[in-house]
Amino acid sequence: MTTSPEEKRKNWNILIPYYFDVLSDFALQEGIALSKAFKTGLVLFHCNPDESIKLRLAEIANNIISNHEIHTECFIPTGKADELMFALAHKTESILIIIGHNSNNSSLGFSLGKTLRVMRKSRTPFLMVPEGIHNKSLKDIVYCMGYQKTEKEKILWASYFGRICKSKIHVVMPKASDQFFKTGIRSNLQAMDKLYNAAEVDFKMVSVDANVHQAANAALAFSNSIHAGAFIILTTLRPDIFDFFGGSDDLIAIRNKFSVPVLCINPRDDLYVLCN
Repeated sequence: MTTSPEEKRKNWNILIPYYFDVLSDFALQEGIALSKAFKTGLVLFHCNPDESIKLRLAEIANNIISNHEIHTECFIPTGKADELMFALAHKTESILIIIGHNSNNSSLGFSLGKTLRVMRKSRTPFLMVPEGIHNKSLKDIVYCMGYQKTEKEKILWASYFGRICKSKIHVVMPKASDQFFKTGIRSNLQAMDKLYNAAEVDFKMVSVDANVHQAANAALAFSNSIHAGAFIILTTLRPDIFDFFGGSDDLIAIRNKFSVPVLCINPRDDLYVLCN
C-alpha cells in the first residue's frame, strides 16, 4: 500500500540540540514554529548529562507538550555528541536539525566555523538560527538559483515549504554571460519548473544585478526586505585554502548582517526526498 505524504508526515520530527543557553533557546523557539508548520514532533537532544539535566530537559518537554500540543521526546545519551546526534536524526526521522548561533559561537558549544565543519557530516539538513526574536515568516522562502547539478536539492527542499507550509518560493536569478553557467542554470530551471508546476508550488522569479558569485549577497538582502523565513543554501563540500582565510560562502551566508535564518543542505549523491 502506498503511503501518502500526509500519512508519512506523522512520523517526522525536528531535532534540537539543547544545552540550556540563550542560543539553544533561539533554536527551540524556531523549532516550535517549524514543528507547527510542518506538523512534526520535536526531539530534544543533550549529550552526556547529569541527573539534574535529565529532569530539567524533561520539564521543558512537558511544557512544550502542554503549551503547544507538540509531541516532544528527550534523548540524553552518553558518548560522542556529533555521531550520536546524526544517528538520532536518522532514527527519529528528523527532517531538520536546528542550531542557534550569534555569528561567533553556536548552541553546540563550538565556534561557528567548527560547528559548520561538524555539521558538514550531517545527512540531515540543518537550520542556522541567529540570535534575537525574529519577525520572519514562513510564508516567504528564498534561494538563489545556481548552475551545479546539486542545486536540485535546494529546489526540492524549497518545494516542501511550498507544499506543506504553503510558502511562496522566491527564486533569485543571477546574471550569467558564460555559456557554462547559462547551460547549468537553464537545466536547473527546467527541473524546477516541472516540479513546482506539478506540485502546485507558488513561486516567483526575482532577477538581481549580480553574477553567480555575488548573487547570494543580493539574495540575502532581498530575503531581509520581505522578512523571509529562511534562505536556502548548499554547503561548501570541500573548503579550500581561500575559504580557510576568508571564510567559506556558507559561513559568510550564515553570518549575514540581516539575521536571516539559513537552511544548509550538504550536497549528496542521492537526493534527500521527504515525500513524492
